[in-house]
Order: sequence, then structure tokens, then C-alpha cells
Amino acid sequence: MKRIDAMIPALPFSAWFDGKELRQILRDWPTQTTTAACDGGTRETKTWTDPASGLRVAMHTLRFDAFAAVDWFVEFTNTGSSDLPILEGIQALDSSTVIANQSVLLHHANGSLCQIDDFLPFTTDLGQWYWRVFVPSGGRSSNGVLPFMNVQFPDGGVVVGIGWSGQWAARYHRHDTLLNIAIGQQTTRMRLRPGETIRTPRILLLEWEGREPMDGQNTLRQLLLAHYLPRVNGQVPTPPIAHCLQVHYYATDEAGEHLERKAIPKIQSIGADTYWLDACWYGRSGRIWWQEVGSWCIHPDRFPNGLKPLADTAHGLGMPFVLWFEPERVRKDSIISQEHPEFLLTRPPASGVDPDNLLYDLGNPAAWTFMLDLLDGHISQVGVDVFRQDFNFDPLPYWETADAPDRVGMAENLHVQGLYRLWDELRRRHPNLWIDNCASGGRRIDLEMLMRSLPLWPTDYHDTVGLGFGMDLHVGDQCENAGLSRWVPVFGGGVWNFHPYSMRGQAVGGFTFGMHLEFDKYRKPGTPTLYSFAELVVNRKELLDDDFPVELVRAAIAEHRSLQPFITGDFWPLLPLTVAPHDWCAYQFHRHDLRAGFALFFRRHASPFATMAGVSPRWIDPNARYAVSQQGETYTPAPEQTMTGKQLQELQVTIVEKPGSMLLRYRQL
Repeated sequence: MKRIDAMIPALPFSAWFDGKELRQILRDWPTQTTTAACDGGTRETKTWTDPASGLRVAMHTLRFDAFAAVDWFVEFTNTGSSDLPILEGIQALDSSTVIANQSVLLHHANGSLCQIDDFLPFTTDLGQWYWRVFVPSGGRSSNGVLPFMNVQFPDGGVVVGIGWSGQWAARYHRHDTLLNIAIGQQTTRMRLRPGETIRTPRILLLEWEGREPMDGQNTLRQLLLAHYLPRVNGQVPTPPIAHCLQVHYYATDEAGEHLERKAIPKIQSIGADTYWLDACWYGRSGRIWWQEVGSWCIHPDRFPNGLKPLADTAHGLGMPFVLWFEPERVRKDSIISQEHPEFLLTRPPASGVDPDNLLYDLGNPAAWTFMLDLLDGHISQVGVDVFRQDFNFDPLPYWETADAPDRVGMAENLHVQGLYRLWDELRRRHPNLWIDNCASGGRRIDLEMLMRSLPLWPTDYHDTVGLGFGMDLHVGDQCENAGLSRWVPVFGGGVWNFHPYSMRGQAVGGFTFGMHLEFDKYRKPGTPTLYSFAELVVNRKELLDDDFPVELVRAAIAEHRSLQPFITGDFWPLLPLTVAPHDWCAYQFHRHDLRAGFALFFRRHASPFATMAGVSPRWIDPNARYAVSQQGETYTPAPEQTMTGKQLQELQVTIVEKPGSMLLRYRQL
């Protein structure tokens, strides 16, 4: 790891303690180092303890055997009997390296903001006097910016991954021939009380060689699959093909056991594999779901027999059960608010902010225990297989309000640590449980969250918002999938239309659906105002309807399932990714072990071009022979033809339909 070793000093973190630079004074403190072999690498913990104040600093490092990568985070503990002096400016990574006159490019991406360009990639030239700070918005880690970046040099580079599910900051500063990178919780200035521990974000540095940035990002994908993503029975879970009746609830305000019982056998018969119950099962009144959060009792009128009979029915048909929660948001008139106001954080009034939203404080030990027992009780009693945790508002103002002047950053730090412990304990108690990480879509995707969960709904743009934009919905879907796949190997999606063009662009790893809406019911180009959701869904076709397009959906599911094995391979964008409706979109997944893969091509609804030339699939041997099929706007399997790798690389793609798609499958003979 020559480049990583050159980028970081012996102590890659920094802070100020009692007005002194921590890296300087640590040299005089007693140290202790322990190492242990682990699956895939070596773990090391190095500890420094100040005999005068009692501050203990522990750096936990993991070095991998099969990857040129290092991972670490740092803990600070007050082992003394009185408050410590101020600890501030804590950076998990603070690195300066000489780069001479090299060209340096930074590859980064949008996070999720429920917009058409969610996860759109960008490349920034780190010129000789460049300065930029990346921060998410409002305290959710991928709210606006994705916490994964790739620093590219002429002959390779270093991928940077950040694990902090709160408000992080990453600063890139190039001063002539010196590049500094500093990453940490955005604001820290605090006194630790006796027994308290805080920690830094987790940092991953992954070195790669080559001239294409995707070489580094594919190495990241394989590292995440091998050593980070959660496992059930030893395997990374495959995102489900799931059905949910939430759209019916939105459209009719009707929800309950009688509807779910009708849907469950149809879910299995149509070829889906998972039963999903979203935000309509709890509360005490008939109010909409978000007004009931904090009242985590099964709704007595909608589900008079509880949820276990539904879970049992799904299990009897071989389907896992997904159940939605939002434990970190509490409404002021909810059960938790009335019975445990001491567990909640408030924020100052602000224009446009709902004052009835309160933040459940996972940094409060009593609150943490209460929530653990509450969630564990539901999971155990109902039989939940996938715990779906949502988070639909910004926590940062609540944390800032809770902090005293000498405790800045403390509420956030303790809350984020509490979240990790909560999920870890739930998974310990339920070894086969896995977690869906949703935060208004994909606004909390980071390294630590990917260690514990998978994002099954990465953006709310493909929720009711995107539907109002008509065909632009599918442009956003393509952007999400082709953008996020550069960094995250496994995630889900949402499907509203099962025709090949939309279906292929809406789903990568797995998907959830609740209805089918024909193209002719979409908002038309040039319409001065967006259709409301109510105007759109009046034309919906649901699984419970007699005219639901069962055969179309079965064919769509069958095609999607045939592609799923390739998703964990390498990913390659075949065209520059944009959100322009006149551009094409194309990308490829390839399994090196199978010497096979597929590519998807999308002619968007405003594209005047029926043919795209010069789109050369990656990882093709020009001298080998391949069996190739080209499948247009139909699910009927296309016949294979044999061609050389050179012919495959020079293939011209023609799509007559507008919008339209083509699925290219290939396998080396």
C-alpha cells in the first residue's frame, strides 16, 4: 500500500486537547498495542492513556489480506473521576501528502435529496489551489452528498469511504504540490464526563491501480461484498422482490388485515418472494401514518388479530416478512411522548419546520434500553424477518439544541453510537434478521450503515414524487441505479410500471411494487403543472384488481430474477450518465468467474437517436467467441447468435421505440 502509506502518517487522526495538538502530546503517554488475526485480515488496537487527566485514546485498525486497504476509527474515553479539559477539532483522518505536479481528480456523487439527479456522479479537478468541503444536509449521512469518494492519480488512486451516520465533513485542500484530506464529525468541542466514550467516524482507504476510476470503485464493490455487507446464514442477502399495499393506503386511506389476507397468496402466486407491510399498521386513531409515529402499538381497528397471523401466512408460503418502523421520530401527542417525555429532544421553532416532530434520544441509556425492548418485542412476537427502519426528518438541529457550549457535538455522537449498538443488539438477538436502511429514501447510506443493513428504497424520487414528473421518473430511476451502483453493490428499488423500458431502469438488485400505471396515464410533456398523486393513482391497477396485468408482471419478475446473479459482479457505465431526457443511458454488469454478463441500453423519451454506436462492453476478449442475445421491448427471450468478441465490442445498438430499451446478454463460449 505504497500510496496509502505515503498519504497517512503513523497517527492518521488529529485533535486538540486542552489547547495542545494531540498528536504531539501522545508521544509522551504510555501506550499498549494488541493485534489479532481475523477473517480476512489483522485487527490492531493501539491505546494511549494520559496519567494526569485520565483521557484514553484507542485507535482500532483493520488491515486486509486480499485488498490494499486499511480501516480505522478512534475512541476517546474519560477514565478519570472528573470532567476532562476541552477536546475539540477531532478528525478521524488528517493527511497531508506531497503530490508534486501530478494531475489529481476527485470522483464523487450526489447523495439523495428526492430529486431526479440522486446519486449522479461528478468529477472534480483538484487543481493546484483547490479547496472544498463536503458535508451532508441536516445530520443524515448521504443527504445530498454520498460519503464515498475516489482520489485518482495518473496511475491509480485511493477510494475513501466514510462511516458516520450523522453530520460528517470531508475537506480536500490542494496547496500547490501538497494535498490535505481531513475527515471527521463536522463540529466537536466537548468535555468528556467520567466514564464517557465518544468515537470518530470510521475511515476506509482502498488503494487501486489503473487509469480508469471504475477500476477502483469496482474494487470497493468487491471489498464491501467480501468484508462489510451484513450476512444471513453466511450469505449477503439478495434484495427481495416484494409487494406492499402502501399505495392502496395512500389512495384510499384504507388499510387492514382483510386487505393483507387477500394480497398475501397473490404475492406468492405472481412470482414475488417477500411480503412487505409498511407504515399503516400502528397507532390509535385514523390519522395518516406519519402523525402516529411514537405510538408503536398494533392498530386495534385495522389489525384486530395482530400481525402474527399475517406473518405466519407469509411464512407458510415461503415468504419473509418486512415490517416498517421509524423509532427515531416521535410525534408530541404519541404514546412515547406522553409516557416518556424525558427520552425526547426538541429544537427551536423554525419557519417551515413541524414543531410536533421530536427526536428520540438514542444517546440516553434509559431511552436506548426502552427502544431495544420495544423493537425486540415486536420482532419476536410477530415474526419479523426484515426490520425496516425509516428516518424522515433532519436530526442535526435537535442535537445542536441539546448541546451545552462545552459539549458541542456530544448529543450527535452519543446518538449515532446508540444507533449502532441498537442494530447490533437486534442482530445478536435475532441472528437471521436483516435490516433495511431507509431515511426518506437513501439519505443515510454510509460505511457503518452498510455493515449492518441494505438500502431497499434508495430514493424517494421513485416514490409518489417522481410519478408526478411523468417519463422523467424513469430518467431518475436510471440515474439512481447507474449512479449508486458505482459505489454500493447491493440495493433495492421501487417499481410503478412493468413494461420493459421502465422495469429495467427501475430495478437493479431487488424491488418493491404496489401497482402498475400505464404510460398513457403519466403526466404529458409540456403539462404546466404536475399531476397530484391522487390524480395519478385513480388510474392504477393493483394486485387485488381483476385487471391487474398478471402475465406482464410474471414475465418482468422472471427476467429480473435471471439478471440478479450478475449484480454482485463488476459494474461499468457504458455512456456518460446525465439526467437529460434526450440522452441515452447504458451500463453493464459482468461476472468474471462466469465469463458472462449483461448490458442495458435506454433510449429516453426525448431522444431523437434510434442508434447508438461506439458503446463497447467492458471485459470482452476480442479473440473469443460469445453467445449473444439482444432483447428489445419484450420479455420474450431473444435467440442467441454467435459472434466474436471483436464484433461484440463494435456492436451498434438500435432501439426503435421511444422510450425503449435493449437488454444485451452475453456469455463466452
